[in-house]
Amino acid sequence: MTTTEYAQFVLQAKQEAAESPTIDEAAAVEAAHLISGSFTYLLYEALLTNFFDMDAITRHLEKLCDSANHFGLVYFIVILANAVDHPLPSQFTEMSANDNLVPVLSSAIIEDWLEYDTNCEATEKCG
Repeated sequence: MTTTEYAQFVLQAKQEAAESPTIDEAAAVEAAHLISGSFTYLLYEALLTNFFDMDAITRHLEKLCDSANHFGLVYFIVILANAVDHPLPSQFTEMSANDNLVPVLSSAIIEDWLEYDTNCEATEKCG
């Protein structure tokens, strides 16, 4: 999915959604971790093998998370994935179009990202 297609999907989903219903927090957290786990490590590897500055990316993601800019974090992931032609699961797109689910998805992504980043630094066996 290109960034254009992603933007169109989010805008269409927002237009169709009259009101975001309350969510089952436990189910949302579990789903977010499954979705994040399905692509985060592979995206990290794709960026690393394409010589992106992983320290700068990680710092930026941490800054977005620390400032509670969940939409920014999710959208930055879309930009990164597009930069290396890495596919994102359709569930990611659907979850990121729901205002109530974006903070949950953002938290799962940063958690997985930082775990992988730490493991890469500790073992120096990434990429």
